[in-house]
Amino acid sequence: MDCIIISEDDEWAQQLEAKLSQANIQVARHSSKSYPTTEDTLYLVDAIGRQPDIADCGKRILLFTDQPNEYNVLQLPRTHAPRWLLNHLGIGCQGLPLTWGASATEGQLIVDEQGVILSTNEVLATCLSGRAEDWQNKPLNLIFPDLTDKANYSIRRQLNKLCQQGQPCSGQLFAAKNSLGRNKHLEICVSKLVGQRYLLNCRDVTQRTSSHKAMRHKARFDALTGLANRQLLMDRLRMALARSKRFQRQLAVMYVDLDHFKPINDTWGHAAGDAILREASLRMKDAVREIDTVARLGGDEFVIVIEDLKDHRDAGVIAKHVLTALSQVFCWQQHEFYIGCSIGISISTNDKEDANHLIERADLALYRAKNNGRQRFEFCTPELTAQARYKLVLQEGLQQAMKEDQLQLYFQPIASTKDKKIEGAEVLLRWLHPKVGMVPPKDFIPLLEQTGLIIPIGEWLIEKACRQWVDWKKAGLLHQQARMNINISNCQFASRQLVSCIQRILSRLDMPANTLALEISEELLANDPKQIENSFEQLRHAGIAIIIDDFGFGNASLHSLSKFKLSAIKLEKPLIESLSNNQGENSLTAFSALAHSLNITMIAEGVDDHDQLENLTKSGIDSYQGYSLHAPMATDEFEHFISKQNGIESNLKLFA
Repeated sequence: MDCIIISEDDEWAQQLEAKLSQANIQVARHSSKSYPTTEDTLYLVDAIGRQPDIADCGKRILLFTDQPNEYNVLQLPRTHAPRWLLNHLGIGCQGLPLTWGASATEGQLIVDEQGVILSTNEVLATCLSGRAEDWQNKPLNLIFPDLTDKANYSIRRQLNKLCQQGQPCSGQLFAAKNSLGRNKHLEICVSKLVGQRYLLNCRDVTQRTSSHKAMRHKARFDALTGLANRQLLMDRLRMALARSKRFQRQLAVMYVDLDHFKPINDTWGHAAGDAILREASLRMKDAVREIDTVARLGGDEFVIVIEDLKDHRDAGVIAKHVLTALSQVFCWQQHEFYIGCSIGISISTNDKEDANHLIERADLALYRAKNNGRQRFEFCTPELTAQARYKLVLQEGLQQAMKEDQLQLYFQPIASTKDKKIEGAEVLLRWLHPKVGMVPPKDFIPLLEQTGLIIPIGEWLIEKACRQWVDWKKAGLLHQQARMNINISNCQFASRQLVSCIQRILSRLDMPANTLALEISEELLANDPKQIENSFEQLRHAGIAIIIDDFGFGNASLHSLSKFKLSAIKLEKPLIESLSNNQGENSLTAFSALAHSLNITMIAEGVDDHDQLENLTKSGIDSYQGYSLHAPMATDEFEHFISKQNGIESNLKLFA
């Protein structure tokens, strides 16, 4: 039953019943609300002679009254009730409901349960670029393809799903097409009407939806290349990981870095750089499958997610395609550039793998690929992962190392090649980690430089070593002219606080400046020569010697040796070994003579056997250090060593 009339006025009820019957609406009259109904039944209640009780508010009720009241039910005028009712039901001369919240900017249409459009209002017709009569008797799927494109579901079922217990539903967004075939976005609310019909209230939200889509695209895609950005990459990678775990398939993450992009970007500007990045992005997308994700992290760094791998070697095949694609020439404004790339690859290995961890491991492999010559790919191995964890442990422990006295000074003696007497010592920094044990300098010195801790720890080392050196001299264990060598990093020189720091420490400890020497690297001579020359001049003026350490590894020229007026150079072990054989002996002798002509002392490092020492002596080398003399020693051990060298454990001096 569509409608039930409840009224005490027979004449009024009969007129209403007749009009509804003519419109093919099933109607019955009853004096109470106990008549069997469905949830779609509409009660037509005459307010004359009765008052709706509170139960009326929970049913589909129309109250007819000429004196509107505050009852929470829909109310229509009682006078001319049939006309008002038919219009309200969308059957009258106006064709559409007069109530149910349609505003002047809201489109409306009525369809039957087969999805045939019965009527539309002018607002919707204008939105769809046509006239209201143009849409009459047309199928609803002409406007809403997504709403009706369900092979196994009738349009009635779809519309019923959009209604909530017979009440107007909240607005849901659907794609629509106007009469010109252009896309629109409409927010629709569906309501049931009597007579197996449905009312669709439609609001045009095309502009708002387009703005939201543009904002969403901007938030998830790289503006320059159109690739996924970091946020979208992480979302897709997490979903890919979930799929790989569910279907027991491997997943690879490739970290791609363009090898020679920065010089081009710096030289030719951002226009050239941007064009290359866009072209590189297209080539990478062409080199992988459609199911794979290519993302730009920023600059010239990219990440590729490779899904559904049977074997990790398949990732290597795809990496070769990417390498080949990016090794081809790039053209920009008649200029040709060769970029190339390096790739690090990580493979998902277990169910506990997460997105961040995979990218970090791929970055580790990329670092190895770049160190191994670039234009290649490397897989992340357990060894690389262990190295990364080891480095992380060291980084976390550096802050506490100095506070908890984990840093120790070691001394390695330096002796004359002529009489084998001790001339001084080189100070070395060692770290006794509470968990790792003794950490090699090559592992933690670079970390000190990267974190900036080399500055405060360097000052601490200089002061502690100088204080110890002065104490030994006061105890008579060292001659007053015995010299201590301290290694100084490029970072310490760059801070421009080194000279004043050393002068302050020497003054406070009353230590002669000529008993201190600073060992520097060859690379320092090429960094800001003007500033280096000024610093060297201040140090020489104070009486502090300057020594080039590990000579033979850098690019220092004879001009540099003369220009900076160095006190000594220390020959690195590989250079000594190559020059100490029979073929190179004359070269070493000639080089020693040249150094002496520039008033530069020659010191040999890493001298491990006496035969080598004899050759060095014959070649004119002045001093040496190495295991043939003694390995680096802790403070107490070195004190015992110099006492033994003096012949007694007390206060005999090392120098006659």
